[in-house]
Amino acid sequence: MFFDFSSLSSGDFEQVIVSNIRARAHFILILTPTALDRCSQPGDWLRREIETAVDEKRNIIPLLFDGFNFGSPAIIEKLTGKLDAIPRYNALDIPSGYFMEAMERLRRRYLNIPLEAVTHPVSTEVRKVVQEEQVAADKALEQKRDDIEELIKPAEEKPAGQKQAQITKASPLSFGRGSRDDDKPLNLRTYGIGAGILLVAALGVFGISSWFRSIGRETPTLTSQSVSTSTMTSVPPTQPLLVPANTETLIPLTSVPTPGIGSTLVSAQDSMTLVYVPAGDFSMGGQGSDEQPPHTVYLDAFWIDQTEVTNVMYAKCADAGVCKEPTNKTSAKNINYYKNTPFNNYPVIYVDWYMAETYCSTWAGRRLPSEAEWEKAARGNDGRTYPWGNDAPNSNLLNYNNIVADTSSVMSYEAGKSIYGAYDMSGNVWEWVNSLYLPYPYVSNDGREDLSAAGARVHRGGSYYDNESYIYSAKRDKGDPGFVSFNLGFRCALDVSP
Repeated sequence: MFFDFSSLSSGDFEQVIVSNIRARAHFILILTPTALDRCSQPGDWLRREIETAVDEKRNIIPLLFDGFNFGSPAIIEKLTGKLDAIPRYNALDIPSGYFMEAMERLRRRYLNIPLEAVTHPVSTEVRKVVQEEQVAADKALEQKRDDIEELIKPAEEKPAGQKQAQITKASPLSFGRGSRDDDKPLNLRTYGIGAGILLVAALGVFGISSWFRSIGRETPTLTSQSVSTSTMTSVPPTQPLLVPANTETLIPLTSVPTPGIGSTLVSAQDSMTLVYVPAGDFSMGGQGSDEQPPHTVYLDAFWIDQTEVTNVMYAKCADAGVCKEPTNKTSAKNINYYKNTPFNNYPVIYVDWYMAETYCSTWAGRRLPSEAEWEKAARGNDGRTYPWGNDAPNSNLLNYNNIVADTSSVMSYEAGKSIYGAYDMSGNVWEWVNSLYLPYPYVSNDGREDLSAAGARVHRGGSYYDNESYIYSAKRDKGDPGFVSFNLGFRCALDVSP
């Protein structure tokens, strides 16, 4: 995302882009649901920029707009070749109206890092390659500053009738200072710059210290650092590469200070989206003999996987030698189910409790949910019978009663998800939880959550094979921890960081 400064001639475009990516520690990648559509075109510049950042081991920071989801089948099929590496990096979701808050967060995170605290220094030789372009870009920023400030000015400060420029729908983004009422769709190419100029400004690049002061923000102490942005690519001052994203597996995906219902995370390790479950009481138990007595349980806030762990997610763990392969690679109707592309986003099955626990805790940096956490994530705090409420189940809400006669893709039943946004908490496949199968009332410190304890472990949720007697949220079932089945999988959970 280059400024249209006069020193860059068209003939130098490729050389300047590549050299600037190489001289930057950070590479910001703006992703909307259609952003990767063009990457299949021969010679596409977005693909070439991403591949350069991957090859140079730059710290790629995906910014997710308009509901972009790495777990979406439409997105997965576009992550070919070196683009397959993108989901491994920590991502930041940009809710509508919170763009500047997200940029402030990135500024604090990356622009106060001293050079000795990073791991892969950018060589002095490479930095010199872009010195002249940086000088020209600093001058260009000064010329464009008035335009930038006008772009982010709240609507009430603008003259009556003035509107944001909006020329094409190629990559519309919403910018604002935190109020959703201030969303301002725009196309930045109107100003002769690539889509993402405000990222440069907000992250403190191109002599941005004075710019921050001019808009009343606290300016960090800069230590010769850099961020590269796509689409296209930005040209900030230099800094070595930060520690790779897998040293911290998760970053909250909302820029709202306090998470709430609807807040999400994305795991850098397996690209799983997690949904937030707030702290508080809920009613646990039901009318079944092993579900009594119904009782109130308090839980701290936690995150839980939005979907069951899929074949493609689990296969990466197995390929890395951390997880064991499923004991059977088939499903009810498909002889080639596991590691077969059409079923990538179907739940992994034929995994026992030990395999599920290894995936969550050793590979994904999470853990299996407790039985209480699972039930709250399924039914909320209002005592509902099913994840969607109290209406009787039907084939539009879940995969059950052998109607489909096999598993289904993990996000197939939008109307059946829980109040917190978790899919398939009823039906599809049973799910292992951490807890031993012990009588109620549930007490978290009575030994039932001891990973080393012997005994049957609980699984929850019913499956595609089961009728409505097994798919209500309070239903419990159990199995030896070494038990595997055609209709048994799992999902993971995560504590909320203090």
